[in-house]
Amino acid sequence: MYQSDKSGNDGAMDTSKPASELLQRMLDLNDETTKVHGGDWTFSGPDRAPWEKGTAGYFGRACPGSDPVSYHYVGMIMGPAVEDPEAAISKYVSHFEDQGFEEVNRYSEDVPSDIGSGSYIVVTLEDAEGNSLVYQAGNHLSSLSYEGPCSEDPNMLVRTT
Repeated sequence: MYQSDKSGNDGAMDTSKPASELLQRMLDLNDETTKVHGGDWTFSGPDRAPWEKGTAGYFGRACPGSDPVSYHYVGMIMGPAVEDPEAAISKYVSHFEDQGFEEVNRYSEDVPSDIGSGSYIVVTLEDAEGNSLVYQAGNHLSSLSYEGPCSEDPNMLVRTT
């Protein structure tokens, strides 16, 4: 499978990592985010169940354009609002840059008036292994969307227990 790396060059990505390793990396990055940000986090589903670093219920989703088809873990968790989105983003980016992540995108917006008042900042960080963190810090709510590297391991299609 070929994907563009951070520099925009096409290069072969390693798709041989086992599902168990990729799942653990996703859970570790989610857990680390909750600790850096602080507060109580929830799954993004309609019941907003508390997020816990458990392995149940995950399965890989097809990586767009992969041939042969490979799969990756994706997910989203929701966090509490922050008073100062800029300070939260600076802390987050600094923490993950120290671990080899690179900031590849950032934007800020006002919260839509039909939702409330305030602002938020969204930053995307990527590492050389193909992990992508899209962190939103806002004074209305915060979130993390995670997308992992692709794997051809058939266990990516098995719902974890």
